[in-house]
Amino acid sequence: MQNIKNNMKFSIIIPALNESAWIEKTLTAVLDQTYKNFEVIVVNNNSTDNTARAVNDFITAHDAADRIRVIDCPTKGILHTRNAGLHAMTGDVLVQLDADSIVYPNWLARAAKHFENKKTVALAGAYDYYDAPFFLRYIGLFVEMITMPLGNWYVQKRKFGAFMIGGNAFIRKWVLDDMGGYDINHTFYSDDLVTARAVAKRGYLKFCFNLTVKSSARRHKQLGYRYVQSTYNKGTSAVLRGKPIPRQTEEYNHPR
Repeated sequence: MQNIKNNMKFSIIIPALNESAWIEKTLTAVLDQTYKNFEVIVVNNNSTDNTARAVNDFITAHDAADRIRVIDCPTKGILHTRNAGLHAMTGDVLVQLDADSIVYPNWLARAAKHFENKKTVALAGAYDYYDAPFFLRYIGLFVEMITMPLGNWYVQKRKFGAFMIGGNAFIRKWVLDDMGGYDINHTFYSDDLVTARAVAKRGYLKFCFNLTVKSSARRHKQLGYRYVQSTYNKGTSAVLRGKPIPRQTEEYNHPR
């Protein structure tokens, strides 16, 4: 699947705040891609564990210095890390990926295929919360793989914005440059939709069920499923009404 007409380069940006226990599995899956034109930038977000060392050890063990690098972002906050990645990247498309996510080998190849449509400026995929209870895992998959693509199409048609899951998204670099980077002034629980709304003003954001990645439900387990979902719902409603919730410093202590 490498023989795609538009052989664009993907820059996979992985924010990492104390992720030494998770990051190796994520990087292993990324290196196993069938589509080879990519780089990985792990943004160490002022970790207090050995995240940076774990990544550097992984790079050495897999002879991946030409593929993976670590940069530092001392200011806590996922959008700060993504802006740092944006400034450091050399690719055509910035890929947002969480440090606890496992991608399938054809993940990038499928994304490249979707980007053959020049009107598509961004892509989003779903999460499969592989370690969540059975019922919640499959309800989540139904919502994200069936309901969200339809909702995303509808809200863009009505010019309300767009839907995007922040840990599994692809945005053309020129779009982010035109936006002036990520807007750091909004809450963790609505920043994805703030970004998606800005992206949708510059082209079509396509929600793709075949770009699903496996991700941990650790935040839901630690904070409570009901709390996390209700807070996301509140953030979504605020963005669609054009009144995103302002950022709160303490929220960046949440596991992500």
